[in-house]
Amino acid sequence: MKRYVNNENGLSLAELLAAIAISSFILVSIYGVFFSGLNAYKRIFIENQLRSEADYIVATIMNKLYAFAPDGIAMDQTTNAQIAFVSDKEIQFVSDESINPSNPSLVMIKKEKKPTPETLTVVLQDGSIAVDGEQLHSDRLKIVAEESEFSYTCSQQEEEKICRSGVVTIKLAVQDRDHDDPDDLLYIQPFTLKTEFGF
Repeated sequence: MKRYVNNENGLSLAELLAAIAISSFILVSIYGVFFSGLNAYKRIFIENQLRSEADYIVATIMNKLYAFAPDGIAMDQTTNAQIAFVSDKEIQFVSDESINPSNPSLVMIKKEKKPTPETLTVVLQDGSIAVDGEQLHSDRLKIVAEESEFSYTCSQQEEEKICRSGVVTIKLAVQDRDHDDPDDLLYIQPFTLKTEFGF
């Protein structure tokens, strides 16, 4: 070993080539691991951001439905790409002394038909969702229309084609607009968000 340390002749060509080959193999391996780790980090970051934006869209739909307070679903206006909620009843307060003469301040609440029913329509269109014409999407979020749909299960139906009670299912397949090309290095496959709620 001492002989090589005190050798002033340097490295032979074979030793130099072996050292370069080993170090380049190590550097290529390190670069590959680093680059794939960086891509995995970016992919996870984008998927989490998409999931958050999809949750935000569903929460916005739920908030608009809560504010609208629908009485049911218009079955003749509902398809896989559109769901129409209808509000056709209004609450009226009736105070009548004949109801309870001992307590005239007693008020009775009745639900009566509205003269003109209101509708709230949620539509899948052009890679986004619109609620009464107002688009709910970000620039990055793309809704894959072929894999997304609205559906409902009715448990109480009336003659006028209005479902008064049931379960609505919103199935959204979302994808990043910047990474939707399968040939892209950071191709993000669409993932599905399924939400169910009763009304």
